[in-house]
Amino acid sequence: MKPEQYDFKQAAYQRLKQQASFQNVFDFPDFIEMRPVIREAVHQVAADAFDKPVLPVKVERMTLQLEEQLERETRKYQQQNGVYPNQQGELGNLLRLYTNILQVISKRPIIDQEIEDIIYAVNQTRLSLGRLSELTGTGPLYQDNHDQELVPHTFYYLIASQLIRPYLINPQGALTPTNVNPSGKQLMVKLTTYAFRDWDAYLTHQYDEQHNIKNEQGLTTVQYYDALEQNELKYADHAYANVLADVYQDLEKLIVPDYIDRLDIMSTNIDTLFDSHPLLRIKFNQLVHDHFLVDHEGKEHVMDAPLKDIRQKYQYYRKNFS
Repeated sequence: MKPEQYDFKQAAYQRLKQQASFQNVFDFPDFIEMRPVIREAVHQVAADAFDKPVLPVKVERMTLQLEEQLERETRKYQQQNGVYPNQQGELGNLLRLYTNILQVISKRPIIDQEIEDIIYAVNQTRLSLGRLSELTGTGPLYQDNHDQELVPHTFYYLIASQLIRPYLINPQGALTPTNVNPSGKQLMVKLTTYAFRDWDAYLTHQYDEQHNIKNEQGLTTVQYYDALEQNELKYADHAYANVLADVYQDLEKLIVPDYIDRLDIMSTNIDTLFDSHPLLRIKFNQLVHDHFLVDHEGKEHVMDAPLKDIRQKYQYYRKNFS
């Protein structure tokens, strides 16, 4: 007689139920496998939050913010094991976010055992949040710590100031929203997003989506390559992470420690230093010009080569391996 196989996954779920009255989806034993589906649902919730079509980068930014907020707030309430009176509104919004995620996942065309497990985990977290007892006193409210505005005179702001010049309505005017044309405003949104983006998390999302593509059933070879191509095109702007890092490192070598002790990418007032040493401003502008592949009109071309390479690669794959 064949001995009964021990189900480690089921045992882990049983321990989770027994050990914790608060069930947190982020602590489930197979959360890593759940994450791509949950993130896809959060992305849809983020997209639905806009009343009119917006740039994909704005949806991506909100998705990242909602993901971070979802986990940090959930862990906060798990640790508190209760809710303070001033947190009731915040908790209500968190519960609605979980409800919206559940609704999106539940609308998937195929609900298999894996999706049922995800729905169970998300719903158990929602129920745990809803059962929290009321605490006395005042508790902390969530803050994402992202002002999402470039600080004047700092590293990212000076880069944006240079790259935005071709898009100024009045070339002699200041960098203000009213003095930037629509194309320039799109560029500012991108540069602001890149300044605050968690690039490691961004790549994790790309790998999650690639995992989904590679495990999707029924795709033809052409459809498979098309999906992978769209994935790489979507995340190709990771090239900016390398460019920004290169400019920062070159600038740091230029001014640290000869002019300042430390260069903080978000807070150091570089303008003051450049005002005192005009030659440094010229060298910095040249760094931006070279690394961002700025043309004679002042427009950057960071994405030209990566996008061309991706399209050529998948064109070759479809031609030779389909």
